[in-house]
Amino acid sequence: MGTRLVRYLETNFSPRPPRAGVPPARRGSTALPDGARVVVVGGGIAGSAFCRQLLTLSQEQGRRVTLYLVNSTNCNYCGGLVTGVARETLAGLYGLDIPADLILRQVKSCVYLNAAGGVEVALHTPMTAILRTSRFGIPGFDDAIKERITAGLRPPWSESLVDLEPTIVTSVARPDPRGPWLVTLSRKAPDGSPVRLEADVLVMAAGFKSLRRPMLQEFQELTGFRPPPVMPASVTEIDTGKARYNEIGNRMFIADGIIPGCIVAFIPKGERWVTVTSLGRRLEKSDLDAIFAHPSVKRYIDLPDASQTPRCHTVCGANVFTGPSARFYGDGWLVLGDLAGYGRVLKDGYYAAFLQGRLAAEALVYHGTGRASLARHYHRPLRRFLLDNRVGMALYRANRWLENKSWFGRFLISAAGEESRRNPYGGPVHGAIRALASGELNYRLILALFVHGLLGHALRHPGRALAAWFPRRKGAGGRTEPM
Repeated sequence: MGTRLVRYLETNFSPRPPRAGVPPARRGSTALPDGARVVVVGGGIAGSAFCRQLLTLSQEQGRRVTLYLVNSTNCNYCGGLVTGVARETLAGLYGLDIPADLILRQVKSCVYLNAAGGVEVALHTPMTAILRTSRFGIPGFDDAIKERITAGLRPPWSESLVDLEPTIVTSVARPDPRGPWLVTLSRKAPDGSPVRLEADVLVMAAGFKSLRRPMLQEFQELTGFRPPPVMPASVTEIDTGKARYNEIGNRMFIADGIIPGCIVAFIPKGERWVTVTSLGRRLEKSDLDAIFAHPSVKRYIDLPDASQTPRCHTVCGANVFTGPSARFYGDGWLVLGDLAGYGRVLKDGYYAAFLQGRLAAEALVYHGTGRASLARHYHRPLRRFLLDNRVGMALYRANRWLENKSWFGRFLISAAGEESRRNPYGGPVHGAIRALASGELNYRLILALFVHGLLGHALRHPGRALAAWFPRRKGAGGRTEPM
């Protein structure tokens, strides 16, 4: 029954790629006008997706636009795991695929590890491991999207994109609240003065790395935008070429509580590279030695001196949003991507970026550039994430509290192990772990599956529940006895 229930939920309640909107019969009085100028700050996945969608819809509506994409050259290459729904959304809304030379692994299973042991969970749909930006001779996914913004478009729309890279925005201003934006770049004009752009619409997609820049502080003062709450995280790329043995293969790993206070994930990137990410705190290099030395991890890979193996010789700090931002759009401006804080918390930034890019472009082209239009056609559809995200954060906090309860880790592994013995695809606990890894169910269903699976295991095996609750100790002669 448990396996059938999980398969039913995964078949019928997994997220579906959004459908493109239907153009209204009459465009709004403030809709993006012919000849409009749009400046997008940030050339990551959200900014690039928005640019492609805006030009595609402008072509459909027969409206000329001039689109400036301003991008710096920040390193952001380590991460990258594309879920099935993100891949389908990319194809359905943007007409793009993931080029074969970008695919480093098709991740087919997830290994959940805690201090009590581990369990392998088959994924319902494989996920695609990629690098984000191009470095070390390896092409990146974000760059591949940016390079194809105008693919398949006709002139003049195929010629409407002005890619300004590398440069940064040094300041933003709007002398008249109803007038154009003035965007100043670090790039110099031929006469040596800074390049300045005028924009009818300003789209801020600069990401969390811009939070300390004066430009974003000016933007907040002008608009009232308040960034979302964030959680510390980190990422690095590990060279596994010197491992004594390596059985990671096509598996990703979730190491829960092995490093106190955080969840660590391993994502395979080809034969000898693994991306290591953390959620809840920034890892130190010494933490790498600790996690690779843990017995649950060493079952799959033995990598001595892991702290000496990061590709860039460091662990990079990062942030992930844990809730929505405040006031992230207004007359003639909007915020995209991580800075908006609208998407699934702790999961699947690609899907959120593709969805936001579609909604924002449709709101501007079909309905208008004013606050009321963006509230109805950009913000309102994103609000559906709010309730489920509250459940997701409650689940995360409960897991962090239970991390210190050794009995819970033992009981969870016992329940997941029993499901593995009964059916290779597992049951409710497997389904919950699988959905945490792949994002294929919402957090409410994940919570329900955990409760259903763990409660059922306790009722079927009360002795195991008691054994998990009461730790065992070594008795005389080395025998194990209950406490």
